[in-house]
Amino acid sequence: MEKPTVENKVKEIAEVTPPDGLTLPACLYVQPVAGFLNFTSQGFVRDAPSCLISFADAMPLDYKGAEAQEIAERLKGLAVRFIVAVNESGFFVPVAGQINYRVAFDKMDANLCIVTLSLTLQEQAGVCFDYGL
Repeated sequence: MEKPTVENKVKEIAEVTPPDGLTLPACLYVQPVAGFLNFTSQGFVRDAPSCLISFADAMPLDYKGAEAQEIAERLKGLAVRFIVAVNESGFFVPVAGQINYRVAFDKMDANLCIVTLSLTLQEQAGVCFDYGL
């Protein structure tokens, strides 16, 4: 059994989010470099990393603006389904309110459309902290 890290929880959620109509659906979890640890009075600690989660799909070599926008809209729809799955998973405090996103085209030396969400995912349960360490 894998350790219940935020990354493994995101991976589990991404595996059950169907990629309707996308040719190269990929969900990319960028390793966080910041976040916070939430300590409770009951001796639990919950990780809350500042995450970048990207959804990518291939684009035709000679794409038109309308085609690119259509792919971006489908990826935003996948991102919405992902957030719904995050909220239904019970792994994290429910995500609500404004979530910032960026759309990029032709990145990473490939014809890709990438929609990236910026959000904080705070673990719902966390782990018991051993103060003796």
